[in-house]
Amino acid sequence: MIKINIEEIKEIKETLLNLKTIILEKNRSAEQTIFDNKGLMQYLKISATKAQKLRNEGKLAYSKESRTGKIWYRLSDVLTYLDSCYYGRF
Repeated sequence: MIKINIEEIKEIKETLLNLKTIILEKNRSAEQTIFDNKGLMQYLKISATKAQKLRNEGKLAYSKESRTGKIWYRLSDVLTYLDSCYYGRF
């Protein structure tokens, strides 16, 4: 006979909720996937200076929270920027 106590059930439930969250995040569209500045830098493997330059030159769309100055980027905008840099075969 298998015995499971309440704490083990709670732990299993919490683990399943965490897995559900991860799966749902992986299934988000490019419009719904959001990066902060650090996430963008990691995704594109660029420096903070390069990210700022892309914003200042209008090459990469972003959102900025007026009170904190926090910056966010949509994956769809990042992909649009990357498409603008694409060079096809000759």
